[in-house]
Amino acid sequence: MGELILCERSLAANPIYIDESGVNIYSLEELNYYIYHNVYLLNNDFISGDLCLWIGHELGLKDLEEQLRKCMEQFAPLHTFVGIILQYTGYLTKSEMMQVVETLTSFENKSPIECQKMRADRLVQKDRIVDAIYEYEYILDDEDAKKISTSFLGDIWHNLGVCYARLFFFDEACACFNEAYRRNSKTQSMKMMLACMRCKRDEEGFNQLVEKYFIADDIVDAVKEEVTALSQQNEIVCFDEQIDSLLARDGDAERSQVAVIISDWKAKYNKLCKI
Repeated sequence: MGELILCERSLAANPIYIDESGVNIYSLEELNYYIYHNVYLLNNDFISGDLCLWIGHELGLKDLEEQLRKCMEQFAPLHTFVGIILQYTGYLTKSEMMQVVETLTSFENKSPIECQKMRADRLVQKDRIVDAIYEYEYILDDEDAKKISTSFLGDIWHNLGVCYARLFFFDEACACFNEAYRRNSKTQSMKMMLACMRCKRDEEGFNQLVEKYFIADDIVDAVKEEVTALSQQNEIVCFDEQIDSLLARDGDAERSQVAVIISDWKAKYNKLCKI
């Protein structure tokens, strides 16, 4: 999983595979670690006989398997099932366990689509941008999405636009914010749509949107000022000057420095994309 996890109990000879994340779990401690860091991905499919069997057979924890199977027989909610695993292991602190249980409980009184959106929103918070895009697009492709309120659907389009904007895909982001504004009529979606046009430096497209939606001059001016202010931040200006200076010299050393900067960009971008 990328980090060292202290396992006090035995390791399984055969891991259990978690489809949602594509990872193999070899111990109860690893399972706790996965639950804590991926709680927003958990759903009722996590309550499974396969997991119970793996815990009892591969880890030799028959008592825990029995508790979990009773939980399944009683059709207990997900937070109860997960809580039994966390309490048995003692890997997380009491505060961390409460955090997991409260998060899962918050899902239980929501519709499936609302839960999916909450999970996607948490993926964004964790900088798992591409995973969030898949989640939002899955919701929008769902036939049940046509039955939810237009405003709620607009909010999903808005958040999808945020994801694309964070990856600098301003064409896709602008299209999403446009769709969001058509559905939710929220000023924030409209401002983001205009801001993306400014980031694209598409003055004609910007003006067309202003005319199409009869956007007030004060909002137009505010968006222009905000994007301009962001582009003039000292860090960005210094960076631009540094790149221009290096390119102007056109020497091997300068090209090498540019290559290092670009490599750093790629690393940060890949981190967002989880490539």
